[in-house]
Amino acid sequence: MNGRPPPVAGAPAGQDPSAARFAVMAAVVAALLIVLGGRLAWVQLVSSAGYREVATGNRIRIIETPAPRGRILDVNGRVLAGSRESLTVTLDWEPLVELDAADRFGVFLQVADELTMSGHRTDADDLARTFDRARRQALRPVVLAEDVDPELWISLTERNLPGFSVAPVPIRTYPFGVSAAHLLGYVGTVVDETEAVALNRAAPGDGYRAGTEIGRAGLERIFERRLRGTPEVRRVEVDSRNRVVRTVEITQAARPGQDLHLTLDVDLQVAAEEALAEQLAAVSEDPETPAPAGSFVVLDPRDGAVLAMVSLPSFDPSSFVLGLGGAEADRLFTDQTRPFLNRAINGLYPAGSTFKPIPAYAALTSGARSQFEVWDDRGTYRLSGCRGVDGTKGCVFRNAKGLVMGPVDLREALTRSSDTYFYSLGEKFWVERDRYGEDIIQQTAARFGLGQPSGVELPSEAAGRLPSPTTRQADHDQYPNAFPDPRWYTGDNVNLAIGQGDLLVTPLQLANMYGTLATGGTRYQPRLVERLEDGGTGETLLVFEPRLVTDERLDAQSTTAIIEGLLDVPVDGTAAQAFAGFDHGSFPLAAKTGTAEVNNKADNALFAGFGPWPEPTYAFAVIIEEGGFGGVAAAPVARAFFDRVLGVEDPPPLTAGAGR
Repeated sequence: MNGRPPPVAGAPAGQDPSAARFAVMAAVVAALLIVLGGRLAWVQLVSSAGYREVATGNRIRIIETPAPRGRILDVNGRVLAGSRESLTVTLDWEPLVELDAADRFGVFLQVADELTMSGHRTDADDLARTFDRARRQALRPVVLAEDVDPELWISLTERNLPGFSVAPVPIRTYPFGVSAAHLLGYVGTVVDETEAVALNRAAPGDGYRAGTEIGRAGLERIFERRLRGTPEVRRVEVDSRNRVVRTVEITQAARPGQDLHLTLDVDLQVAAEEALAEQLAAVSEDPETPAPAGSFVVLDPRDGAVLAMVSLPSFDPSSFVLGLGGAEADRLFTDQTRPFLNRAINGLYPAGSTFKPIPAYAALTSGARSQFEVWDDRGTYRLSGCRGVDGTKGCVFRNAKGLVMGPVDLREALTRSSDTYFYSLGEKFWVERDRYGEDIIQQTAARFGLGQPSGVELPSEAAGRLPSPTTRQADHDQYPNAFPDPRWYTGDNVNLAIGQGDLLVTPLQLANMYGTLATGGTRYQPRLVERLEDGGTGETLLVFEPRLVTDERLDAQSTTAIIEGLLDVPVDGTAAQAFAGFDHGSFPLAAKTGTAEVNNKADNALFAGFGPWPEPTYAFAVIIEEGGFGGVAAAPVARAFFDRVLGVEDPPPLTAGAGR
C-alpha cells in the first residue's frame, strides 16, 4: 500500500480522481444555479404583480367608524335618547399577533398600568384573555374602556403601542335618566360573531359584528334598523407599527340613524312618574299595603296617542351604555319587584270594579235591566238555589267592608260601587243564558278591547285574559291536571261581573277600554311613534297615522247613563275624598275606582277614567300593586297628575283617601 486513494470508478486511466470529483460537483452547482435563476426570473417577471398585491394587502387596513345613533324625541322635540362622543380604548388583535409572546405580554402590562391609573381597573391577564377571544371571534377592534380621560389618550398615543388605540366614538345618552325607560329600552353590544352571524342572516346587509351597538329592549329594539346609523368604512395604509399613513379611499360614507319622534309628552311623563312614585312611597308606609310596584298610562282617546306610560320600579338605561356594575346588575336581575318588567303592557291584573261599566252596558243594551230600575243593596248577595258546603260558603257574596247601600239604580251602583248590584247581573246573565247568550259579558268586553293585544309598538305585549265557558273547556282539554273541572258555574259569572275570577287586564288595555267609552265606540290602536326623520337632513321619511281599530258606535243612551254614574265618582262617590277641592267645574272627570283581590297578598288598587267631559282628551288607568282600596291608593295618583295638567300652583299633598 502506498497511501494513494483508489482510482475513481469510471475515470479514464491516468486521470487524477480529485479532478473528476470536482467536475461532478461543479456540474451539480451549475444545475442548481440554473434552477434558482429560473425561479428568480419567474418571480420577477411573472409573479411580481401578485406579490406586490400581497405586500400591499399587508399595509392596507379596513377601519370602520360607528355613526351616531338616531335620536328619540318627545312630541315637542325634546331629546329622550341621543348621542355624544366618548373617548374609547380599543384592542386590535392583528398587529399583536405578529409579536412574540413575551413582547406581547409586555405591551399588555404597559396598557393595563395606564388603564388602571386612569380609573379603569385592568390587569395584563385580562388583556391577554381578551386578545385570545378577539383572535378567535372578532373581526373588528374590541372596546376595552369608554369615557376615558383625555390624558390617557395622550399617554397611549405617545407610547404608540401596537394593537391599542384611543379614539372618539358616539355613545348613547338618555338626558331624562330613568324617565320612560321601559318605553325607550336600552342598547348593548353584539356579544360575539355567533350572534352577529345570526343577526346578519335575519337581515342581510346590516353588517353586524361583535361589539356593534344594538337596541336590546323597547323602542331601541323595535326600531333598531331605523335608529342604527351607517358606519363610515375606510381603507387606510399603515406602517409597520400599525400607524395610519394615509386614507386610500372611503368605501362607505357615514350616515346618522333616523330620528324617532314620539307622541309622548315628557312633561306629562315626568308628572305621572312623580305622582305614582310619591304615592307608592306613601302607601307602603302601612305594613298591610306594601305597594311594591305600579303603573300609570295616559292616552289621547281621539287618536290613540300615548301621552305617558309609567312602570315602577324602573331602571336607568344609561347603565347599559358603559356596562353594568356588579351591584346594579344584581339589583336589576334579582330584585323580586322585577324592574325590567313593563307593567303597562305586560303586567296582568284583575280589573276589579273598574270592569263594572262592561256588565252595565251589557245589561242596558240587552234589556236585562234598565238604568232606572232600583236594586236593594243589603250588603250581601246569595245565589238562588245554592246550598254550598255549609249552607253559605260559596253561595253568599258580599260588598267590600260589608257595606249596606240600600236602594240603588245603575248610576248609583257605579258611583258608590255596589257589588251586589253587579252580582245579581252576573247571575241573571248565566241563569238566563238561553235568552242573553252564555258569554254576553265577554263579548261586550271584547268590543271594548279587552282580551287582545292593543297593538302598541312595543315588544311582547300581553293579551290579557278574558275567561269564558269556552276558555275553561280549552284549558281543561290542554292541561287537565291544572284545570280538572271544565265546567263554568254561576259563581264564575258572578265574579266576572265585578272584574274578579280569572279576568286579567293590562293597564294599557284598561285605559283603552275607558277611551272607547269616552268616544262612544271609536277605538284607536295605541301608538307611541309619530314620525321618522332623516337624522342628517331632518326630512320626514315616514308618518305614523292614527290607526282606527273600530268605529262601531255604542248605544248613546246606555253610555250616557254609565258616564253619568262615573262623573259622580270623583265628586261624591268612592274617589270623593281623593278629589276634594278639585276643579270639577272646568275639568269634569268620569272615572271608576277598583279594588281587586289577589291570592295571599293585599288587594290591588285601581283607578281608571277619562276627561274632561264632554270632550275628553285624556283616558287613563292607575294600578298600585298591593295598595288596598282604589279610592285610597290609586285615585290620589290621578288627582296629583291632573292638578299638574291644570297648573295648580299649590296642590294638596298625596294622602290616603276614603273609598273602594
